[in-house]
Amino acid sequence: MVDLPKELKVNPNTVVGTTYSQLAGVIVTDTDITLEFVYINPRVPTEGVVVSRVTLPKKIGLNLANTINLTVKKHDEKSSK
Repeated sequence: MVDLPKELKVNPNTVVGTTYSQLAGVIVTDTDITLEFVYINPRVPTEGVVVSRVTLPKKIGLNLANTINLTVKKHDEKSSK
């Protein structure tokens, strides 16, 4: 596993690509979490295609899940005011 630097500058204006997905699958092993994002074409709603597959070390995946939960909770609290 690569050690991450203590400080990392990320430029949010440099995006490799953006893809829309209506469905996500999660696969867990002892060491990794894999997320598969699926796009479903509305013209053929019985078929989906995996548009992205991301595999993360388990610790990073768990941190991501916690971050998503906290971010959505904060957003919902702001929106309900």
